[in-house]
Amino acid sequence: MKIFKENGQWVAKSKRFDDESGPSTLPLEGEDMDADEEAPPPSPPRPPSHRPSSSTSGFNEDHFNLLNGRIDSLTSIVDVLQYTANIIQTSVCGLQSSVDGITSLHHTVEELRLTMGTLQQFVDGMA
Repeated sequence: MKIFKENGQWVAKSKRFDDESGPSTLPLEGEDMDADEEAPPPSPPRPPSHRPSSSTSGFNEDHFNLLNGRIDSLTSIVDVLQYTANIIQTSVCGLQSSVDGITSLHHTVEELRLTMGTLQQFVDGMA
């Protein structure tokens, strides 16, 4: 997810961003939206001289930087978890191959025992 300022408003775009529906606007601090409420239409762009101060907007540059830092941290954590999952998956595949080899060896030993039993009966029958 990318968060940036567009026309004086903070917006967030995800990888699944739909150009037709537009960006999702972050609610300002203190604004609560219920799931059944519709978002108000975006306000028209204002010239830079009419920007609200950071104390009245509730979401300022520091918030933006903090949020971006946390998103980057979470992305890094997800990358590490994916890497760890790949290592575990490779280890599981290796263990499964070992188990398959041991099972195959066990079947071979059982077949040898049966063959030895048959040979022993043959030898006993010749005596």
